[in-house]
Amino acid sequence: MDVIPLLGGLVPEFAAAALVGYAHSYLRRLAAAGQSPLPFMRRGNRRFYKVADIQRYLDKTVQG
Repeated sequence: MDVIPLLGGLVPEFAAAALVGYAHSYLRRLAAAGQSPLPFMRRGNRRFYKVADIQRYLDKTVQG
């Protein structure tokens, strides 16, 4: 995956979905319904996720 995080450790939605193993459309649908498993920041009509939040989510998911 050739994505370089933006300042603040932000990655676009498609990269975040790939990192957590979700389909891009599924993560987008959850976010639109207000049920996103990860906090996100909106920039215009795009959603960005923090790498630290993704890591925290994966650690919590793996540990149970």
